[in-house]
Amino acid sequence: MKVINNFHQGDICLIDFNPTIGQEIKKIRPGIIINGNFGTGLDLKIVLPITSYQPDFDKIWWLAKIEPNQENGLTNKSVVNCYQMRCISSLRIIKKIGKINSELLEEIISTSQNCIELDYPFFVPSK
Repeated sequence: MKVINNFHQGDICLIDFNPTIGQEIKKIRPGIIINGNFGTGLDLKIVLPITSYQPDFDKIWWLAKIEPNQENGLTNKSVVNCYQMRCISSLRIIKKIGKINSELLEEIISTSQNCIELDYPFFVPSK
């Protein structure tokens, strides 16, 4: 099924992350679209889930704080989980609730990139 959507990089949307397995983030919750619009014709988005802020989260480097405001549509102090990025079908997106500013988007994408940095020496399978 081809879906035409108007969701873009930096949009905060309500997303259905179910079904999940193990420690994957669950349920319907806000998430940020981080991919650019290069995937023309693909009904896929790379997203990062958002969860409610907890004081212990200050110690976790891959969680980016986000304060609620009128622009982003959030109602609680939250964090973006840059470690649990997912590529999803746009059919999982329920609705757009807001947008983040470019400064926060750059911080979140940079943190996400750090989550997938190569560890040296990395494993190379033998032939």
